[in-house]
Amino acid sequence: MSNTLKIDTVIGFLQQIDNHRSAMMFRGQSNSEWSLVPSLARLDHKKFPVKFNDGWKGTENHLLSEFKKFASTHFKVEPKNKLEWLIQAQHHGLPTRLLDWSTNPLKALYFAVENFRHDNADGKVFIYTPKMWSTSSDNITDIDKSNNIVAFFPVALNDRVLAQEGCFTLFPQQESFDPIKPIEEGFSTNDAIGMFSIEISKEAKSTLRKQLVRLGISDMSLFPNLDGISKKISRDFGAL
Repeated sequence: MSNTLKIDTVIGFLQQIDNHRSAMMFRGQSNSEWSLVPSLARLDHKKFPVKFNDGWKGTENHLLSEFKKFASTHFKVEPKNKLEWLIQAQHHGLPTRLLDWSTNPLKALYFAVENFRHDNADGKVFIYTPKMWSTSSDNITDIDKSNNIVAFFPVALNDRVLAQEGCFTLFPQQESFDPIKPIEEGFSTNDAIGMFSIEISKEAKSTLRKQLVRLGISDMSLFPNLDGISKKISRDFGAL
């Protein structure tokens, strides 16, 4: 990964993005020290109430099985394969080996600055250009056999994915509890053409939030339901 650049305005951010026009995927994080790992990788397997002999694979299968058991009746159209189930589970907060990205750099910048509780830390936007890119999750068949990170744009399963111009990276399946390597550490030319990052100055986060709202990037535009309305009201009240 190339050297990190630092910005403090939306214009400065877009100028840096313009220098990398081949960039396809963007992810914003509130703290520049956080690694690019999926939520599954943040679990402490030593505290699991159930022990799995097949590592993260068994963990994921168990979590997804439980999700299917209780969530099926909530879908008008049931997910038709494992990948769609993972996307829906991720959307509703279940730990998975998916990592969320956006094809819109400004929406990624929003996630790097939106939470004022992290204003004491620099944020970061990662920019990733995969070597192979699937334009639909329908084109991905056996998701458990790939040894590489798989980048894809999902079918429109929910309004939030559409609003956030969401896309994903799917981490390889692991049958052990070895740490899941962050993308920036496991970065390989087999997976991607290039990767770099832009650091967001902590002193500029408040200003950047206001600039993004003027550009139509806000809680209500990225969470187009009652969640977005609640987030906006809570944030305006200082309760979020």
